[in-house]
Amino acid sequence: MSDIQPQVLKTLRTDDVLQSINQGKRRTYTFKVDFSEISENFVGEFTVHHPSQMERLQVGVIKAQLLGGVQPLDVLTDNIAQIISTLDVVIDKKPDWFDPFSDDLDYEVLEAVYLEYMKWVDSFRLSNKPNRDDGDSKE
Repeated sequence: MSDIQPQVLKTLRTDDVLQSINQGKRRTYTFKVDFSEISENFVGEFTVHHPSQMERLQVGVIKAQLLGGVQPLDVLTDNIAQIISTLDVVIDKKPDWFDPFSDDLDYEVLEAVYLEYMKWVDSFRLSNKPNRDDGDSKE
């Protein structure tokens, strides 16, 4: 039998849960890109991770800083800020030529990398399939 009191044990478990939420589970995804039609150097491999709760907040803070704290008037500006802030936080490994803050990168390159990342993130979500509530349970 443990000498730890039930309330203390509950607090320890809560702290463990909060810590795992803050740190994330570090699910990672590696993918290759080839933008050699833009530049022969624009080829390489990315490794990204699923963001923790704190990293999601960090994305929001960076986005707000990029937008100067104001709401964008157009969708493209909002997209650029979202893409740059997200990639800045979730990329673990990237080719040397890739810098989301660089003026040398076309929007299409940023968007393609972001969309590949989002496709992976979206794979963790439940599909929106209708329930099969047929009422013919055999139990």
